[in-house]
Amino acid sequence: MSKIGRNDPCPCGSGKKYKKCCMGKIDEDILLGKNEIMENTKRFFDDFWNYDMVNEMETEEILEILKEIGIDFDKESFIKTADKTITGEAIANSWYNNFNVTAEGADEDFPIIAAMVLWERLVPYPNLSADQMDDMIEKAYIYSSENKSLETCDICFKVWDGIKYRIKPEYRNIKPLDEMYKSWFYVSNFCQELESDLHNAGLIDNTYFDKRINYCREFLEYFPDEKELITHNMRRAICESYAYLKDYKTAESECKKLVDDYPDNMWSYIEWGDLYLYEQKKDFDKAVELYQKAISVSKDDEELDIVNERLDDAKERIQRDCLC
Repeated sequence: MSKIGRNDPCPCGSGKKYKKCCMGKIDEDILLGKNEIMENTKRFFDDFWNYDMVNEMETEEILEILKEIGIDFDKESFIKTADKTITGEAIANSWYNNFNVTAEGADEDFPIIAAMVLWERLVPYPNLSADQMDDMIEKAYIYSSENKSLETCDICFKVWDGIKYRIKPEYRNIKPLDEMYKSWFYVSNFCQELESDLHNAGLIDNTYFDKRINYCREFLEYFPDEKELITHNMRRAICESYAYLKDYKTAESECKKLVDDYPDNMWSYIEWGDLYLYEQKKDFDKAVELYQKAISVSKDDEELDIVNERLDDAKERIQRDCLC
């Protein structure tokens, strides 16, 4: 029997995510049981708090209930605690540790849900909780599936702001953040997908190529010791974006630096060759020269196939020019 994911639909039938409904209230095996058990479970939880119920309340109402169950809420302390953790649940646990919380039965989850809601309302941007960021990423996936590239990037930039808020000087690569948020999403995957989404958005609105350049430079500055695959891709994105913006002089300068820093990576030469083959004033002979260098550092047949496809394209264009 498979486990229920935090973001899966809750098996109780509420239509909400598991994390915002029955998570922690009852054993998963019961929720994954027969239909009649699920119906009983649904009726049983009608008396329990859920996210939507708390979110519909005024802040003062939430604080009043917290006071009734023994939690002496202090906004300044709440914000300071939010700086030290990434979830409302962790804040609620600190309340249980520091106060004589009297919540029982159906009220036991109120502190956790209240902390999630209060984080959204009271904690200054860009200190986003992991749940907020996860919800934004889910919304971005929906936008992406609808080919709404600009909206996808706009909401992802908010997540990026939340990620940057958590970066410490000692984080020389992205691994500590992957570890921090792994129960919700992988920061490394998110960052690479944002770079790709910005390319798609740039094809619609070329100002997003400027944003792509700025984003990639930020990434490289924050994570100077990131593994080569991601670092190289970010730098290639910078080269490509300058080309799309028709700033060919800067694009070529970036390509040269890429080759100087990564002379054994075939994609360094491919990126530079593409600049002559597809983008700026055409120089197919120069493209052929660069693709041949890419061949010389290719490591397997798959890489050779990638380069040869471009090389054949460049030679075909040279031949067409000669016939003309």
